[in-house]
Amino acid sequence: MKNISIFLFVFTLCMIDNAYGANLLKGEKTTLYFRNGLSYKKWLKVHCKSGNDDMGVHYLKPGASDYTFSFHDNVLGGTLIWCTLSKGPDYKVSSRFDAYKQNKDKPHGKSYNYLAKDDGIYHSNLVEFKLHKKFDWK
Repeated sequence: MKNISIFLFVFTLCMIDNAYGANLLKGEKTTLYFRNGLSYKKWLKVHCKSGNDDMGVHYLKPGASDYTFSFHDNVLGGTLIWCTLSKGPDYKVSSRFDAYKQNKDKPHGKSYNYLAKDDGIYHSNLVEFKLHKKFDWK
């Protein structure tokens, strides 16, 4: 009887996931947004990775649409996404930083926004809409 109850519980979670697109175990998705705010028509190179995935290299031209991707936190914790943003001739000027680090004390499903400007990388999220400089170019 106990095994049937466990099976029915897991089966119900799977059905909810399929029917509504929500995963109760993983929580809401988190989305990272990257925008090119560089002057003089400079391109921006964005390359993000996690322990399990390489999101690939993306080139953002000035005034183009953002590069975004979404993901679920690891159920066991420890989700970390790091990114390298590069600019300039041959993309030699760059900044590597942790764009997202899972925090068990805060809810999932947030938005993290990064804007590359000439003097550094700016950040905002849904809680704090104001952009503030977070990283310098190296």
